[in-house]
Amino acid sequence: MSTSADLRNLCDLWLRRYRPSTAPVARLACFPHAGGSASAFLPLIRELPQEIEVLAVQYPGRQDRRAEPLVDSIEQLAAPLADVLQAQTGPPLVLFGHSMGATVAYEVARILEQRGAGPAALVVSGRRAPTVNTVSAVHLYDDDRLIEELRSLDGTDSSLLSDPELLELVLPAIRNDYRAVGHYVHRPGTPLSCPLTVLTGADDPNVSAAEAAAWSQVAAADPHVHTWPGGHFFLFERPTEVCAAVVGAIAPALPPGTPPLLPGPAGRGYGTPGPSAQTPGPATGDPGPVGQVAGTPGRSAGIPGRAHGAPGHPAGPAHGRGARRPEPGAVFGADYVDRRRTAERVRVSADAADSRVHPMAEVPGWLDGYARAHHFHAEPIPFDRLRRWYFEPGTGDLRHESGRFFAVEGLRTGSDNDPADRVQPIIAQPEVGLLGILAHEFDGVLHFLMQAKPEPGNVNGLQLSPTVQATRSNFDEVHHGRPTPFLDWFIQHPGRRVLADSIQSEQADWFLHKHNRNMVVETDAVVEADDAFRWLTLGQIRQLMLQDDLVNMDTRSVLACLPTAGGASHGAGTPDGGEEFAGALRKSFYGEAEPLYEPHAITGCLTDVRALRILRQQSVPLEQAYAHGWERTETTIRHRDGRHFEIMAVEVNAERREVASWTQPLLRPCSQGLVALITRRFDGVLHALVAARSGAGTLNVAEFGPSVQCRPAELSGDAPPYLDYVRACGTDRIRYDVIHSEEGGRFYHARNRYLVIEAGAEIRADCPPGFRWATFGQLTELLAHGNYLNVELRTLITCAHATY
Repeated sequence: MSTSADLRNLCDLWLRRYRPSTAPVARLACFPHAGGSASAFLPLIRELPQEIEVLAVQYPGRQDRRAEPLVDSIEQLAAPLADVLQAQTGPPLVLFGHSMGATVAYEVARILEQRGAGPAALVVSGRRAPTVNTVSAVHLYDDDRLIEELRSLDGTDSSLLSDPELLELVLPAIRNDYRAVGHYVHRPGTPLSCPLTVLTGADDPNVSAAEAAAWSQVAAADPHVHTWPGGHFFLFERPTEVCAAVVGAIAPALPPGTPPLLPGPAGRGYGTPGPSAQTPGPATGDPGPVGQVAGTPGRSAGIPGRAHGAPGHPAGPAHGRGARRPEPGAVFGADYVDRRRTAERVRVSADAADSRVHPMAEVPGWLDGYARAHHFHAEPIPFDRLRRWYFEPGTGDLRHESGRFFAVEGLRTGSDNDPADRVQPIIAQPEVGLLGILAHEFDGVLHFLMQAKPEPGNVNGLQLSPTVQATRSNFDEVHHGRPTPFLDWFIQHPGRRVLADSIQSEQADWFLHKHNRNMVVETDAVVEADDAFRWLTLGQIRQLMLQDDLVNMDTRSVLACLPTAGGASHGAGTPDGGEEFAGALRKSFYGEAEPLYEPHAITGCLTDVRALRILRQQSVPLEQAYAHGWERTETTIRHRDGRHFEIMAVEVNAERREVASWTQPLLRPCSQGLVALITRRFDGVLHALVAARSGAGTLNVAEFGPSVQCRPAELSGDAPPYLDYVRACGTDRIRYDVIHSEEGGRFYHARNRYLVIEAGAEIRADCPPGFRWATFGQLTELLAHGNYLNVELRTLITCAHATY
């Protein structure tokens, strides 16, 4: 800039002063979102004090700069803006950017600080931290898909999105700005020394609580974080509260003695940053709470809820949006019940074969009627018909554009049993999901609220599911659909009693370190539920466990976590009444009989394996798997020899799910599995033979699994221990034999044959290395903790309940 005239011209080109001030106490430079213009900030300008002069940035290629070329680089936008804003001498300068504008404002602040002319403060809104590495391909969408993306953000007038002439004017700028965002790469450097304030919407589909909190990585001091209800454009829904937070960021930069700032003509007054609460400091570990939401004291933004009062949903202070989430590690409104007392009540419920609440005779008709009344269809499709999923350039990983849900990546593994490293596809889903069953006592018997829920990979579509079955992306509502019913009972509901609560693993051959929180929560409240739900006793569920492909994997996992040890010690009757096997099994579940091994000898076996067995794991690009026997076609990622599994894609249409239609990848096994638990009586107590098993994606080397777990059709070489014995068993030894489906939200028609076998003296008490005998009560006690029993063994524990 050679002359002052040049400088003035640049200022006039880039900045709009919609409300000039003759004696401003501060200047606020506002940077608009992708596709936005300077006028986007008019609703906020009306709320701000008259003493704050607003400099609204006008990007090239829109409104009065429409004739200029668009700029598709964050850095090329920031450089001239830094020159222009550095020339704004006088009162303190604060930068405020929303969405893409937050990134531009951040880069301008970096340039100004490098020149020794840093801003007084930086306020960023609706944008993940620049250090969060995500891939955005929105700029590559065709027009229809780009318009769908804009609708999902709910920030563009629907009439505009339906007007072809207006769309022709605005879409080029929108696509250009998405390109700038997609190509932006953060350059590490000195953290900002100016104060930083972060504003975010609790339901923003593009910014999670952790991604907002990550702004702490680019600031020298802990940022102040505010969260309000709302989506990506929350600031225009709550202008008074947002402006109060902005004024709060400006206030420390004002000279001492400056009179209190009063709201603008449209304002309604503010002395604090509105009803949102500040949370200074970075999040560590679990992202935890980032702020509080108006009207729900103590509620953090990590898990959005839903206001109560929706038809067919439970009564309570909140349900879905509006459900508050306690700080991680805090026990909010929960009573953790004595495990032995719970075990007694579990036994009583298991013995209740019927109920007046929902009689057993009506359950098959309910399931059949629900399936007929609510359409659900999953159709395999080619990969190029996936919506919002893409193969990442450079790695070949299959990812969702939101960066959430899950991804299909490559995993390199090696072990002491197989020194040659192998690479396979693996589902990477680092979020901890929630599997929860709500319990209530009717007529002195525990009942469990079960859900008829279809999943795209289920063999028969509809299966009996937990009350809540949701990934973190689901209850953060990344899908933009309906909130998860009853979620708040498992997050924060006051007066709940926790009967079981532990984090458990999922299929380690197909998932990398995947875990879910398994919970059973009891309430005294009368909870209303719609036709998708039924209250059933454990005895009723036991009977349903005798049918193929009916009780889903998540239900089996959660019910296995219910405590049983000592459940008969203070109850009526004896634990070993009835038939010989059933009596020995009841004593094993509920009795006080002497086990073959003490608990520390059982866990010590697993500790030995974990300490001595080698399991190498390294995440690698999915493309590396193609050099290890895998190939990608238009419809599948598969192994060339036809074994293991394949990755496919489906399109789903559903009436009663959170969203009515979506596409996603699924994993389809190439053959049916065999999962068997060998049992034997010792001194009248039934013991189960468990084995320390490792999968490609096991978190901690090994977990206890069934006696036999394999896919017989794919075996080569020596058979695993006990497989020949299981295959040779006649019906006189088989106590349970049912085919169950695995998790239908990620796996397509994945089925295992589950067997419980009673052995005699032919199976010796001393067992091979890595195997141990344990009572069922000992196993359910281990399930009070995570990473001890794999999901197949948890299923067999629930299967065993069906045999007495």
